[in-house]
Amino acid sequence: MRGEPGERENRHLHRYMEEKAEREARRRRKRRRIFGITALFFLILFLFGFNTRLTDVTVVGNTRYEEDELLSMIFAEERDYNTFYALYRNQFGEPADIPFVEKYRMEVTGLHSAKITVYEKSVAGCIEYMGSYLYFDREGMVVESSRQLEEKIPLVTGIRFQNIVMYEKLEVEEEEIFAEILNLSQLLAQYELFPERMAFDGDRNVTLYMGQIRVAFGNDAYLAEKVAELSDMYPELSGRSGTVYLNEYRPDAKNPSYPFVPDGESVP
Repeated sequence: MRGEPGERENRHLHRYMEEKAEREARRRRKRRRIFGITALFFLILFLFGFNTRLTDVTVVGNTRYEEDELLSMIFAEERDYNTFYALYRNQFGEPADIPFVEKYRMEVTGLHSAKITVYEKSVAGCIEYMGSYLYFDREGMVVESSRQLEEKIPLVTGIRFQNIVMYEKLEVEEEEIFAEILNLSQLLAQYELFPERMAFDGDRNVTLYMGQIRVAFGNDAYLAEKVAELSDMYPELSGRSGTVYLNEYRPDAKNPSYPFVPDGESVP
C-alpha cells in the first residue's frame, strides 16, 4: 500500500538533502585537493628557488677521510645542499653508505649551516682474501671489504682463518688475538706509528713492517712499553733498513739498549 502524499514528499526531500550533502562533500574534497596541489607547488618553488643552500658544514668524529671527500659522499647531488631538502632527507631519506662509517648524524643548525657527527667503525686490521682486503673489528667481525688497502690500517698475516663471511666473525683458534691486534694498533697510533703489516708466527709473536724497518715485538707482554721504546728509536731509523729486536724488552733492565741489525748483517 502506497504511503500518504506527505510521506512521499518527506522521502523525496530526505533523498534530495542527502544528494545535496554528498555533492557538497565532493566539492570540498576537490577544493582541498586543489589547495594541497597548489600549496605543494609553491612549497617546491620556495625550497628550490629560494637561496637556502648549506654553505657552512662542520664535521666532527671523522679521522679516515679528507673532509671534502666525506662531504662529497654525503652530499652527492647539488640538491642535497638545499637546507630544507637536507632536513627532509635527514628525517625520511636513506643515509649515504660510506665505507668504514657506522653511521652519521646531521643537525641543521641554521638556514645555511649544519653539523655532521660521524661514528666510524672500529677497525682493528685487515686480511687479504681473493684479491680483496677484508677489515675486521676487535671481535673479529668482518665489517668492510675493499679492493684497496687503506692507510693506517695494518695488513695482518700469519693467522689461519677457518671461515670468512661478510658481517660475521672470523673463525680462529684463539679469538683474543683480535683484541690484541686492536690494542697494539691503538698504542702505535698514539705515537703516530702506522705499520703496513703485522706478521704473526705460530707462537703469536708479532713482527711489524714499517717501510724498510722490521720490528720484532715478540708476544703481547709489555706492549705499551715496547711501543714507547720504538717511538724513541724510530727517528734514528729513518732511511735505514733492518730489524729492531724489541722482543728482548725487560722492564727491570737498567740503561736498556735494543739491537738494530741492518739488512745483510747477522744478529749479534
